[in-house]
Amino acid sequence: MQQPWTRGSRGLPVVAAALLVAAGSSSTSGAAARAAPRPTGQQAAHCRALHAELPTALAGLERGTSRPVPEFTADWGDPAVVLRCGIPRPEVLTVGSKSFDRYAPVWETGGIRWFVEQLPGGSVRCIADHRAAFVEVFVPKEYGGDGTGQTVLSELTALIAATIPEGYV
Repeated sequence: MQQPWTRGSRGLPVVAAALLVAAGSSSTSGAAARAAPRPTGQQAAHCRALHAELPTALAGLERGTSRPVPEFTADWGDPAVVLRCGIPRPEVLTVGSKSFDRYAPVWETGGIRWFVEQLPGGSVRCIADHRAAFVEVFVPKEYGGDGTGQTVLSELTALIAATIPEGYV
């Protein structure tokens, strides 16, 4: 049986470590206020398929009820865990950009590779890459120490694997 939390290059489960660090940090602002992505073509089709499968509750957090319902975003809880599908290639994953980090921590589970970025305010940004569309999940610092962040990513992993095929954007 596959281990659900593959160890990163630093010897600790990367997401668990990042989320635990986040729990003790100060608040971040604006994760829920980020602009909705505007993917086109096949990326948009994959994101629509994912959106159709997103649950009304995630890790015990109720889904937001913003109107109109955004096509490529979703949120759960307050403070909100925010998912955005079809984001442009992040600079931190772009070779040659000022933000690129070839040794950035990654975590794999269920066939999804997550890039994990600790944000200055204490929240965690996770990006599912090596898929036909990038999926970004912001986990507020408030969920870092209680395991909710890990549960969120675990529950989303199966949905992403089922709706967005492997590939490179």
